[in-house]
Amino acid sequence: MMKKNILYSIVVAILAFASISALMAQPPRHGHGHGPAGKNQLEQVTTYTGSISEWTYNDDFIYDGLYLKTGETAVFVKFPPHLGQPIRSLGNNISVKGVLKHTPEGRQELKMVSISGKGQTVYDRKPTPRAVPQQEVFITGNAKINKMQINKRGEACGYMLDNGVILRIPPHIALQLSQMVQVGSTIGYTGIEKELKDGQVQAQNYKIVRSQTLSVNGTQYMVK
Repeated sequence: MMKKNILYSIVVAILAFASISALMAQPPRHGHGHGPAGKNQLEQVTTYTGSISEWTYNDDFIYDGLYLKTGETAVFVKFPPHLGQPIRSLGNNISVKGVLKHTPEGRQELKMVSISGKGQTVYDRKPTPRAVPQQEVFITGNAKINKMQINKRGEACGYMLDNGVILRIPPHIALQLSQMVQVGSTIGYTGIEKELKDGQVQAQNYKIVRSQTLSVNGTQYMVK
């Protein structure tokens, strides 16, 4: 009887040790956005007040940011392009509420929650869908290249033509054409005009065309 009790105790001890070892071997559980380990953390909204020292825009010359001078420093404020028109109507002296973030490039930027000026406030919101979608406009033409447009990654992303068109070119296509197409070259093109959406404002009046074909020295190429 004593041997059975000893054997039973040993078995229980082994099972208990195995259970504890299995629990310790499990990876730590991460939260699902509601606890300290979750990704959806509370982010503090900070208010900055000052004057606009500079406006910024994207590769299509559409306003999407500004530098707000607050005393000795300037804070970069990022906003959605479709809010460019209402934000630019708020005047030069504004108050911005937003969340300070770090970009992949390592710089700080303030993601807007709201911007106030002249007694009005613009809130970060999604664009209102149009009841009738914009119709695509097909463009064809010939022009001389005045300048190669370079994006923030240092890649050629378009040709700035002497007729006011920016011909949007994928970087890998621009690289392939770099030996045939240079500043001063005349090219033919077809493509779709990129129209401004509601609320967007261009810094310069360029016509943006997403190229479909290019003609160089009498040879036409499909752009993909």
